[in-house]
Amino acid sequence: MPLLDLGFNSKKERMNQDLERLLYNQEHGIHTSYTGIRALKNSDVFTAVRIISADVASTQLKNKGNESNTVMEDVLSLFNNNPGNGLPGWHFKFIIIANMLLNGNSYVQILRDKNGFVNGFYFLQNDLVSVEQISDEKTGANNDIVYNVSEDVTGKAARLNPEDILDFRYITLDGIMGLSALYSLSYEIGISQGSKSFLRNFFDNGGTSTSVLKYKKGQISEDQLKGLKENFANSQLKNNGGLVAIDDTMEFNRLQIPTEVLNFLNSYKFSTNQVAKAFGLPVSKLGVETVNTSITQANLEYLQSTLDPIFKMMIAELQTKIFKSIDSGYELEFDSSRLVDIDPELKLERVTSLFKNGQISLNESRAPFGYEPTEDGDQIFIDLNRIPLSSLDEYQRAKIRKENEKNSLEGGDG
Repeated sequence: MPLLDLGFNSKKERMNQDLERLLYNQEHGIHTSYTGIRALKNSDVFTAVRIISADVASTQLKNKGNESNTVMEDVLSLFNNNPGNGLPGWHFKFIIIANMLLNGNSYVQILRDKNGFVNGFYFLQNDLVSVEQISDEKTGANNDIVYNVSEDVTGKAARLNPEDILDFRYITLDGIMGLSALYSLSYEIGISQGSKSFLRNFFDNGGTSTSVLKYKKGQISEDQLKGLKENFANSQLKNNGGLVAIDDTMEFNRLQIPTEVLNFLNSYKFSTNQVAKAFGLPVSKLGVETVNTSITQANLEYLQSTLDPIFKMMIAELQTKIFKSIDSGYELEFDSSRLVDIDPELKLERVTSLFKNGQISLNESRAPFGYEPTEDGDQIFIDLNRIPLSSLDEYQRAKIRKENEKNSLEGGDG
């Protein structure tokens, strides 16, 4: 169903775009807004969203194992590198995660060619999408959903089925609408923003929180009082470095704030810890020094408890909407080796262990450190003291035969 044009002859006469979208969303279902983006004014929230989104964006989605499928590799290349509309894959994934963290949901339209193969992805802004549940006419139960999009990839209104939309949602209670981590941080963010605003106004006014100006002679009207307050604040408090000049008809007093209140308002660590807890981040990621936890331990915990669930959620959505129709025998994973190898010592230990266990060749072990391949370096080296379990029985039988032959020769000589 297209949006109403209302019969206007030019674009200037048409309804405001925001109002148009609001009316459309109210008609078709749940209205989603960008209220979460206001939380980016809090530096801790901004840092948490930036770190998580950038780490996911920098991680490549790949097929697990050595087997490959041409169609699947093409889709993965689109998702990782070139989703379409000139948007690089890194920014595409960053936008997906950032919107999901701030708004609870992140929507991506799946583009397909005439044969049904995926040939691109198109990110949909949250205020363009509303979710509608379709009720069964006989039972009245809500059996399916449809996505009402006011502007799809072609710029037109559309009703899209679930298989045409990637709906990324991390925390959800009904499987449809996602919850942002900001839901649990509304009070902390409000206190932090309020305290910062208070401190800014405090120091803008020369360290005076509240001033009282008494006019002792006669009565003045409300307009005169308003003008007097504005004139006094602009001319005396700000421009003259705190110098106040009044006549004998006025009395000026300052109300001082206890230093304990200022110290409390200037302390943001409580907010930082709460933001880190809500987003699943180690506090060291937000600039808080830790004593009993090393950087390596914090990074591993961050990978396991924060990023890995997001990776699994994205893989589940892609497999349900796209890859199950290609080949269900393939398994996807995000290449998290970049995150694990942040510590050079841990990287060396991991690669050395793989080489000693015969899982990678010499050249493969040299490549992560920038060394050139060597001759015969593609061969796998193994330990002679270890054999496959399937060969253990044959090895034991050969050993018994050898012992019997040895005993037989010794007996004949005797």
